[in-house]
Amino acid sequence: MTADKPGLSLAEGLARSGMGFDELWLRQLSIGGDAGRLEVEAYVLELLVVDTFQHDVLAQAINEHFMERNDDHPVGYRSPLLTE
Repeated sequence: MTADKPGLSLAEGLARSGMGFDELWLRQLSIGGDAGRLEVEAYVLELLVVDTFQHDVLAQAINEHFMERNDDHPVGYRSPLLTE
């Protein structure tokens, strides 16, 4: 996330989406994430430090859920390439 375009956190986005950790875990796997089910939960709850790649995969998985509902991309990305 960047200061000029922060967006929601992973936890806020997941809560707003109505998805559970299991669905987020499956969605991130389907788009190239490699975190285990418990890692996904720990990253979202900020119990583990998530690297930029995995954060952006989780953010994309949540944002794709919103796009399926014709909503915007509310969860912020960390990679500068994705925030511009």
